Amino acid sequence: MKHSSLFGILLVGIAVCMLAWPAAAHDSAPAPPTAVSAAVVRQIGLSDKDCDPGKAAFSDDGKYLALNVDCGETRAGRRVWVIDLAANAATPATPPLGGSDPNGETIVQDGTEVLWSGATVYVTTSMETRGARRGAPTYWDERFFSSRPGQAPQALRQLPPAVLAKFEHPFGRFPVEEVLPDTDNDVVADGVFRIGKHLAWISNDAHDNVFLRTRIGKGPIRELSRGGWELTSLQYDPKRLIYPSRNGIIVYDLDAGQPRRITVTHADARPVAWLAASRKLAYTSTRGCDGKAQPGTRALCIIHLP
Repeated sequence: MKHSSLFGILLVGIAVCMLAWPAAAHDSAPAPPTAVSAAVVRQIGLSDKDCDPGKAAFSDDGKYLALNVDCGETRAGRRVWVIDLAANAATPATPPLGGSDPNGETIVQDGTEVLWSGATVYVTTSMETRGARRGAPTYWDERFFSSRPGQAPQALRQLPPAVLAKFEHPFGRFPVEEVLPDTDNDVVADGVFRIGKHLAWISNDAHDNVFLRTRIGKGPIRELSRGGWELTSLQYDPKRLIYPSRNGIIVYDLDAGQPRRITVTHADARPVAWLAASRKLAYTSTRGCDGKAQPGTRALCIIHLP
């Protein structure tokens, strides 16, 4: 996902008083990953350098992956797809959504969220809409869709109450106004997470250097990683954080304070979705799913972690 602006950032402006460094990452060698077919990658747009993976989620049984592909302001715009991982096939879960809202105030997300409920995936998003009268300005209207694998998407006037509640209160999301961790950087307003006793947040400085940090209570701040906006591809569950680094994808055990690198990944790899129950990770790579190819077309990979 490209981030051309810094909307949605809350300036905190208090110097870091304590900063602890995490332990050195050990390598983790899980079973070899599998690749989603190149035909599917082309179909959903991920082979295009102008398109990036956005929000994604595995179905509860891990058989399907719902993935938002954002092609920026190009004609393709945005679209959510459902990938049948066993059949290596993809069907749209939304119509083409057009470009994302340039007035949006989020950075970690582009205004599109996906959520599975049983065999149905629900999408809440915004859609570029032209005014009813000639010459009226374009605006971005809130839209809802549902889809089942292999079936056409259905537009919804509203979401089921139980689904809406999950969208409004996702696990770990924490209002930045209630946290205000001491930092000399800007805190990304939709990039703050409360995970058990741990607070994790994404921040940036005036030069667009991006940091991933954690702390427990008022204890020392740990800087886990620094880089660019690729850190907003962070995945997490009640026990761990999964994020890209210059050495590959890192799985960080929050309680042990121990990072582990997935050995087949390199600096280009980006986590896309994580299913903690079956320890299944989807990620992209330009070096093939085994990490041995020369950098080239983006691949979509599925791996089970030990």
